[in-house]
Amino acid sequence: MPERLNGTVSKIVVGATPPRVRIPAPPPVDYKYMDKGFVYVLECCDQKLYIGSTRDLDNRLYAHRMGRVKTTKSRRPVKLIYSEEFVNYTEARKREIYLKSGTGREWLKAALEVS
Repeated sequence: MPERLNGTVSKIVVGATPPRVRIPAPPPVDYKYMDKGFVYVLECCDQKLYIGSTRDLDNRLYAHRMGRVKTTKSRRPVKLIYSEEFVNYTEARKREIYLKSGTGREWLKAALEVS
């Protein structure tokens, strides 16, 4: 039997797909801070880590969550587990390359176990 909600009738359909969850868009970009850089680590649904760098962390996380990044599209949902902020993007990129190295991964593993 259909339910009445606020004067409207809603049907319950067996086997229907559940409603999609809307992810809010990131806030507008403040361009005076665009020289900053960020390194971030995401944990994907397969328990693997994704390490990346960006100038705009909010927009990049939004892109990952919406499936606009090829590497993480099939590994959603993703969760931000670590980030660092740098004065410029060049320093952030250097740190990303370090974290993707063997010693960097060891350091990251130890840092994540402590927290």
